[in-house]
Amino acid sequence: MLDHSVTHLRIISPAGRSTATLVERRLAELETLDFKTSYRPLDPDPSWPFSAGTPEDRLSQLVEALEAPEAAAVVATRGGYGASDLLDQIPWDYIASLPPKPLVGFSDISALHAAFYTRLGWSGIHGPMPGTELWGQNGNADVLALLNLLRGGDIPSPLPLLPLMRGLAPSVRGWGFGGCLSVLTNLIGTPYFPDSLSGALLFWEDIGEHPARILRFARQWLQSGALRGVKGLILGRFVACEVPDVASEAMLREQLAERIGLPVWFCPLFGHCSPNWPLPIGRPLRIEGDSLSWDLEILHG
Repeated sequence: MLDHSVTHLRIISPAGRSTATLVERRLAELETLDFKTSYRPLDPDPSWPFSAGTPEDRLSQLVEALEAPEAAAVVATRGGYGASDLLDQIPWDYIASLPPKPLVGFSDISALHAAFYTRLGWSGIHGPMPGTELWGQNGNADVLALLNLLRGGDIPSPLPLLPLMRGLAPSVRGWGFGGCLSVLTNLIGTPYFPDSLSGALLFWEDIGEHPARILRFARQWLQSGALRGVKGLILGRFVACEVPDVASEAMLREQLAERIGLPVWFCPLFGHCSPNWPLPIGRPLRIEGDSLSWDLEILHG
């Protein structure tokens, strides 16, 4: 059950364009659930059709949201392309002086999650975004879990895991880091990727990538040393990352588990899919047998 106290959410579009009517409908839905929302639509960038607005406008909207004292969290409308364009322009020293706010999103928003954790030590939430068709598509358990979390509650139940190899430890604890594999891979070697992932429970998902490119991304993590000290890898959905009659999503998972040199599990409940269960960036995760869970006072510390 949701706690029916009013929580303010600042909605932003730091990456791709969303359909205005869809966003308006979702904001109205949030209001019926006793959330107060604020959203400033951006003028489209006339020079580039793939982003919600110019880099300057998207940056300004992001900074305003982080500054807003009334906002408990910042929620991205959607991913797409363009979040990494903002990283070199964010006034990091100034943002570090502000109270931490969790950022919610997935896909291209993984670039902001990684940068906020690396530069500021801030937590984030890989989870549903209201400007996508996936929001509440197959029931709304994941959305309600996210909203309960944003009110200061906890995730109500563990997520099922399928071990992808034998002999895995029955209990593993670490801190969560991950998101869209292709987006995160592009940050390796930049100031927006952690110097070390030691002690992490890593999670990966993606969409629309050739399975051979997915293995190429994984090889970059291995060869760069980014996986050094990682305690395990949880694979989510790799939607449309298959070649019909040649390589299935299941085959891709098997290849990753074989090549990555880490304990590997599969969870079908997160990624570019519905449900897309909330997962934490920079906060404790634990695996007990065949389940994944976390407790998190994400709004306070």
